[in-house]
Order: sequence, then structure tokens, then C-alpha cells
Amino acid sequence: MLPMLLATLLSLIVVCNSGRTTSSTQTPETAAAAAKLAPRIRPLTDRKFKRTPERLARGRYLANGIGECFACHGPSDSHRPGWPPVRGKEGSGYADYTSSGELRYVAANLTPDRETGAGNWTDDMLARAIREGVGHDGRLLDPTHMPYEFYRAMSDEDLASIIVYLRSLPAIRNPLPAATRSDHIFAPFAIPITAPVPVPDVSTPVKRGAYLVQIGTCQWCHTLRDQQSRQPLPGLEFAGGDLIDPNPYGRASSANLTPDPTGISYYNEAFFVKVIHAGKVGARKLNPAMPWWFFGHMSDEDLRAIFAYLRTVKPVHHRVDNTEPIAYCRICKRMHHGGALN
Repeated sequence: MLPMLLATLLSLIVVCNSGRTTSSTQTPETAAAAAKLAPRIRPLTDRKFKRTPERLARGRYLANGIGECFACHGPSDSHRPGWPPVRGKEGSGYADYTSSGELRYVAANLTPDRETGAGNWTDDMLARAIREGVGHDGRLLDPTHMPYEFYRAMSDEDLASIIVYLRSLPAIRNPLPAATRSDHIFAPFAIPITAPVPVPDVSTPVKRGAYLVQIGTCQWCHTLRDQQSRQPLPGLEFAGGDLIDPNPYGRASSANLTPDPTGISYYNEAFFVKVIHAGKVGARKLNPAMPWWFFGHMSDEDLRAIFAYLRTVKPVHHRVDNTEPIAYCRICKRMHHGGALN
């Protein structure tokens, strides 16, 4: 059981690359809700983030680690363990299509190319997109593809650091198709940020882990959502069961990360860190839908902090088993691997 569950540990949506259709499908109900909520969009400002060596280093660490920016914003190398970014194309953008050829989503070219990338975007255009879900052209970003609801917690300093790093990337020309317009997007978390977001209290491992889990978007996959409102299902926080389908890496259901016997109660800190760095448990490789390649670039201190925080969440009895067939689960009332075991 241990290898089985660890193989699905933290099956984060590769943020964008999971391409989940269940959560992104728009219905008349979600369209009506979108019209009713009609998010406000704040005007752009002329703020610019000072380029410093410290910000460049911090931004590189975040973008290539907990932020996993290039898991979506560029092609993945399926011939290397963990499906890391294709060398030399990091941040160059990516368009994903269904098997029938229909455009599913577009992850923008974030390199400074002036014709096909972010070379003409202002710092505030990037900042507004990352934390507020509004593209450089004023369209709303689909929250099922861009997890800005979690990035909202990112401090101003970390945000500045990521943008400084993105500005340092080599410019890559990569024409991409036009993205979906915002009148088809239900975006309840596209809310303006008008007040400073200070650096959080990270004085203890648990507090540090809480911040990292938030900006690492762990709940994006590991907490089931109401498909209409996109609000978390009460009582199932971090309990997994999100069926990632379609999935270029093979269908997978996100693991229960709570300290329940059906979750990760038997993990220890050293083992958790080893699995994330190595991307495997013994001979069993982690599904690339869990972006361990990025998380494996994090420091042991940060990974230990994430583990410390996960030990504090409420235990939830909810078995998810990716070696079992997909079946209806009476607890979460969804279909996922091992659902019949509940």
C-alpha cells in the first residue's frame, strides 16, 4: 500500500497540463453565475520592480520549484523522468488540444520576445495576471488552467522576484493561437488586489509550510471542488480524489494528503523529502501529473516545512487508490480510483 499511495502523492494537476475537463466545462449555470458575479478588473499601474541579484535568485528558485511555472508555460520532455521542461524552451508557452483537435487552453509565452511573448508587457500586466487572473489584454484567465486563486497569497516581494526572473529569460519566438475570451470564463477568484501583500510570518516550519502549500497550489488537485461555484467541498480539504482526466501521463486520482490512515499518517519527514527529490518510491515512479521534478528543486528545509504543515490538517477518511478501478465514491460523490473502497 505504501508504494501505491506514494506513487500518487501530491498528484497536483501539473497545474495546467492536466487539462481536466470536469472542472473546466462551462454550463448554462456557470455562465449565469459568471454574468452575475462579473468580476471587477482594476486598471493597470505603472509600477516597475527593481532588478536585484537577490530577487533574480529568489525568482529563479520559485519559478523552477514551488511555482512550477514551466510545467504549463512551455513544452515538456516526455523522454526524461518527471517530464521536465524541454531544454531551451522554458517559458516559451504551450497550446494544448483535445484528441479531436479542439483547442483546450493556451499557456502564454512568458519570455521577453516582443512579437510572440511578454516582451511588450508591463510588470503590472504580469503581476495582475499571476495574482488576479486578468491577462495582459484584459481578458479573464480560466481558473481551471491558471491557479491564481492560490497565487493571491503570494507576497509582493515573491511576486516581484518571479517577474524579475521572467524578464531574465532568453527571448523565444513561439507563435501561439489566440486564447479563449473572458465572456466564456467563470472566474470567481478574479478579484483586484489593491492593498500590499506583505511577506508572511514563516517563523516556524508549520507557518512556512502553510505559505508554501498555498502558493504551491496543493489544494488545486487535492481538495475537491463544487463544479459550479468552484468552492472547496466542505470536510474534504486535502482528501484527494480529483480524477485527472484527460491526462497525458495516464489517468490518475489525486492522493489523500491528510494524516488519516487512508492518507499519509505513516509518512515520516525524511521519507517525504526523499520521495519528492527522487520522484520515485523504490522502483515505482511517481506519475508526472505530480510535478515532482519542480518540487525536487526545492530545499530540504522547504520540503520539511510542507510536511510539517500537512501533519496539522484535519484527518479525513477517504481512500484513493490508483491501482484500483475508477468507481463511484459514496464519501465525495465523485468517480475516482478506488472509489468503491469507500
